[in-house]
Amino acid sequence: MSFEDKINGIIGLPYDKFKAHCWHLVEFLIPDAPHIEGEAINLVSSVKQFNKELECHNLNDIKEQDLQDKDIVILGKNNIMFHAGVYYDGGVIHASEMGVVYQPISTIKLLYTNIQGLRV
Repeated sequence: MSFEDKINGIIGLPYDKFKAHCWHLVEFLIPDAPHIEGEAINLVSSVKQFNKELECHNLNDIKEQDLQDKDIVILGKNNIMFHAGVYYDGGVIHASEMGVVYQPISTIKLLYTNIQGLRV
C-alpha cells in the first residue's frame, strides 16, 4: 500500500485520543518511525511518556521551512510538545477531535505555537 493510499484510507476516520496515542498514526504512515508504547490516558501522562520516548530515539531535527513529505511533525504550545502528525504536501495529517484530518501548515500554525520537524 502506498503512502497516498494510506492517507486516503484514514482521512475522516474517527479518532479517540483517550484510547490511542497520536503517535500510532505516525507509525502507521511511516513504518520506520520509532515505536512509542502506551496509550494516551490523559494529557499529563501522555506528554511525559511522549517526551521520554522521543528522547530515546535518534531522529534528525528539521526546520519548518525544510519539511518534506513523510517528515514527522511534533506540535505543542508554550514549549510543551504533546501532539504528532506527518507532513505531506504543505500540510499535516494528524488526529483531531474531528477524526484524522489533513490541515495546511498555515492552519496548524493557528492551532499550535511550537512546530518541530523530525526525520527518520
